[in-house]
Order: sequence, then structure tokens, then C-alpha cells
Amino acid sequence: MNTRKGERNVSKLQNFDYQNVALKEGHWKKQRDELIETYLKIEDDDMLHPFRKLANLPNKGHGLVGWYGSGASTFGQKLGAFAKLYLVTGDIRLKEKAIRLADGWGECLAASDSVADCNGTYNYDKLMGGFLDLYEYLGYEPAKEYVRALTKSADARLDKEVCRDGLQIMSGDMIEWYTLPEQIYRAYQLTGEQLYLDFAKVWDYDYFWEKLLAGDFKIGPRHAYSHVNSLSSAAMAYETTKNEEYLHAIEIAYKEILDHHTFATGGYGPAECLFADEEGYLGDSIKASWDADKRHIHYRDFGNSIRQRDDRWGSCEVSCCSWAVFKLTRYLMELTGEAGYGSWAEKLLYNGCGGQPPITQDGKVMYYADYFINGGLKSTEDGRLQDNGASFEWQCCTGTFPQDVAEYANLLYYHSEEGLFVSQYLPSDVTFSIGDKQVRLENTSFYPKEKELRFVVHAETPVTTALHFRVPSWATGSNTVCINKEKVNTSILPDTWLTLEREWKEGDEIIISFEFVLRFESVDSYAPEVAALVYGPIVLACNKMTLFDGDRENPEEWIEPIQKDGYSFAFRTKPGHVKPYEHLTREFYPYYEIPQMQWYYMYSRFAK
Repeated sequence: MNTRKGERNVSKLQNFDYQNVALKEGHWKKQRDELIETYLKIEDDDMLHPFRKLANLPNKGHGLVGWYGSGASTFGQKLGAFAKLYLVTGDIRLKEKAIRLADGWGECLAASDSVADCNGTYNYDKLMGGFLDLYEYLGYEPAKEYVRALTKSADARLDKEVCRDGLQIMSGDMIEWYTLPEQIYRAYQLTGEQLYLDFAKVWDYDYFWEKLLAGDFKIGPRHAYSHVNSLSSAAMAYETTKNEEYLHAIEIAYKEILDHHTFATGGYGPAECLFADEEGYLGDSIKASWDADKRHIHYRDFGNSIRQRDDRWGSCEVSCCSWAVFKLTRYLMELTGEAGYGSWAEKLLYNGCGGQPPITQDGKVMYYADYFINGGLKSTEDGRLQDNGASFEWQCCTGTFPQDVAEYANLLYYHSEEGLFVSQYLPSDVTFSIGDKQVRLENTSFYPKEKELRFVVHAETPVTTALHFRVPSWATGSNTVCINKEKVNTSILPDTWLTLEREWKEGDEIIISFEFVLRFESVDSYAPEVAALVYGPIVLACNKMTLFDGDRENPEEWIEPIQKDGYSFAFRTKPGHVKPYEHLTREFYPYYEIPQMQWYYMYSRFAK
């Protein structure tokens, strides 16, 4: 591995850089395992086809279809995912594939400069990320020359006079230019070369940062995923320059977006739009065009066009949106050390990408998650066609979903001189050092299928350290912690760290219970009567479209638990709460466990 040479000493916590953490069997490991096997079967020749064509080198096969066939836009993301998935699994096939592909790309570059010169902002950013992952995590030295060639080409070609207000620009290959600094600053940190520091500063997104710092959230409709992604550029700018304004901007953005622009799942960006001008746009986006209380039939989108709701433009571009949030929350957790920044990642871990069906071998992926009042279903069939006739196979989400599942292990634990910090609670274990002693902490629970967290300490000799556990934002009820079956009297408050410091011995057991309670979360303040049911960290979906007549503030009075095959837990309403028929009932199941092609209704209406 290569270490970062540039300025970075501002972090209060450190993640484990995809090492020393192992997922245990369960839903999230299954997602990761399925993706690995699917991606290992992608032919190298098909992935390298566009580059060999550019370089006029002998080519085999026909290449991948869809988005990838129109420009290999996710090659870099797939490279990076192979590297990180190798680190978190130890599966040598992933490392070998990553190096074969990188070597093949390098052969194309050696044959023709056009391989570096063909890339607009979007592809350049993804290629930089992938090659830097190989350089940092696999010690792949040729990547250093690759990113230099890409950056020199980009510096000579990209339009530095592009309009800087962040409206989506489809012409001139300048799409999402504001995401560029993250990887360019990273190149500077890894190499110390001034070329990268200078080029990163060129792409500062002053319009966005200044709006955020001024508390002016009338930003105008902008592309959702890439704007949350741009906050990672501000994080890297802060790491590199130590300018506090970058950190303040992303802290402000985190709170504003999470509080006012997200659904119960943590998903955001209906029709890929964030900061829409229309008041109540979040609630409007899940209502049908015939709904009488829809405030706005039309809306202005991130490209400055007037549009109407189209069910093919769903509620959340879930794989991409999850990846942007996973990065942002990781930066904020490291830079501030504050437990509260784990909340958004938790929502999407369970209810976002955690609810994704597998990507198919021919590159089909569930692009959008649907939260519509009139129902949704999970499907990898997209139903859209590009202007040139290409399908939506092997598109952007096939680059970010591999990043998501690689990040599962990296989101869970952090460390510092103050001990170990447990941020998320997937079944797993982590090995860490206290001085010259090695300690392993094992999460043996099946949370969130089980509501009780169980940890076991493994240490050859006793060791004194602090273990810090993130208390979720929703854990406002009766929370308890026991060590070796003895209750510990300590404060357990939402969005803080529960700190347990003592001498730990082999076999010490920690049991933590955060009280799961039912609650309805309204879609926004403009439509409080439209709400989703949540249980602990898990969003539930109803089995039928419904107008409910019940107390939103006290759902436990009229919704009770039941057993349902195929689900970790389920709930049913008592009779008398489904209008207009007193005898009807409805059931709720965890959204992430609902299978493909089964209708669900995440948001329901309440009688006013």
C-alpha cells in the first residue's frame, strides 16, 4: 500500500482502510458475495474493448452494451471496487483481475494518447478514483503514471470557463465538473506533486459553498447524487488546505439535506433533483398527477427544464446516492469524531442499497427505488432507451453498487488513541491494536433482524481500553447495556457515543439494547398526512395502498406485531383503521426484505 504524503493531519478518527474487518454471514454479506461472482465473470476483453478500439489495438469480443458501450464510463469505478473488495475479502481473484485490467488499459495508453485525451469530466473523475485505489491499496505503481497522463490531458482540454452555478451541462463533456477535486486532491496527498494541488483548486465550487455558509438554501434545482458527491470534494479540500470553511460547508449541507430533503430511507433526489424551487417537492414527487392535493403538477429539474412526474424517474437513484452518503458520512465521522454523523449512513445501509436486488450478469440494475403513494416494486428492468438506441445496462449504478458493498465493512468501525469506535452494527468482527496487544471485537448478533446487540471481546492477555458505541438518533426509549450480564449504569443518549472503558479479558460479553419503537415519519412538513412507518432503523412498507384512520403519534396502539414467513418481523393493523371499511387490516414488512416484482406501498395517506 502507498501512504498519503500531502497535508492530512486533521482527522479525529480513522477508518480501517478496508482491512481487519470481516462481515459475517447475513443479508449484506450475501449482497457482496453475489456481486463479486457476477463481476468476476465479466470478460476482461469486453471491459477493455472501448480502449483497444481507441488505440487501434487487436480487439476481441463486442464489448459491454448500454452506457459502458457508449464510453466505458464506469471502468474506473469497477477497477477501484475490485481493489477494495480484494482487501475486505482476501479473494485473490479480485486483485488479479484489477491488475490485468489496469495493465491492459496501460497498453492502450502506450499505443495512443487518445486513450487519455477522450475523457470528459465524468470519465476522468472515475478513472482517477479507480487508478488511485489501485495505487493506494494494491501498491500498483504504474497507476502513478496513468493519473499523471490523465490529469495533464484534462488540464489541457477541459473548459475552465464553464458556468460555475452547478446546473447540469450535457454539452462539452463537462458534466458534474464540481466532483473533480476529491480525487485530484487525493492524487496530491498520495504523490505530493504540485500539478494536482493546482488543478484541484481550479474546480472549487464557490457558488455552492458560499450559499451553504450563508445559510441560503435557495440553491435552485440541482442534480442530487453529484451534489452530495461534491461535498466529498470539500472534505478533501479541508483535509489538504485546513481551511475551516470547507468543513463548515459540509456540516451545514449534511444537516440541511438530511432534515429537509430526504425520505425515511435516507434516500433523496426524486427524479434525481435536489433543492427544487417548488415548496413541498418531496411530498409532491410521490403523489400521482391526479391527486387533488398535489401542490405542483410541474417542476423545474436540474437541467433547467420543466417536467412532470414520470414513474420511470423514481424517488432515489439508490446505488449512487448511497455511495455519495457513505463517503460524506465517513469524512465527517473522521474529521469531527461526532457520533451523529453515522445516522444518514445507517438509514441507507439498511433501507437504501441494503434493499437492492442483485445486478444481473448482463448488467441490469435497479436504477431507482420507488416510494410512490400509488406503489412501487423492485425490478432490474429499467424501461428507458437512450437517444442512440442503447439500453440502460451497465450504467452508472453498476459502478457505484460495487463501491457500496465494498464499503459495508469499512463503515462499521473507526479507531483513534481513545480506543475503538463502533458506528454501524452489521454482523462482523474487527481486529485492532492497543499498544503491542492485539484485540478482536466480535459482533455475534444478527442485528437488525435481532434487536439486541451482542459483542464478545477476544484478547490473549487483559487489555485496558475504551470501546465506544454509536447510539442511533432514533434510540430515544429505554436503552440498556450489560457487561458479563451485569447492568451498567451509564448515560445512553441518541447521537452520542456510549463509552465503556475498563480492563477487557478474553470472553467478556457486552449486550446493548436500543429500544425499537414504531413511529410514522411524514414525507415533509407540507404533507404531514403522508407518512412511512419505521421500526428502529428499519423502514416498513405496507402491502396495499391505504387511507389510514389512526393516531400517527401512537402507532403501537393500533398496529401490532405478527409472524410472517420470509420476513424478520411484520406488523398488522387492528380492524377499524382502514377507510372506508371497518373490517379491513393492513400488513407492514421491512422494505429491504421485500423481493423483486412484489408491489409495496412505503408511504401511505392518513385521513385529515
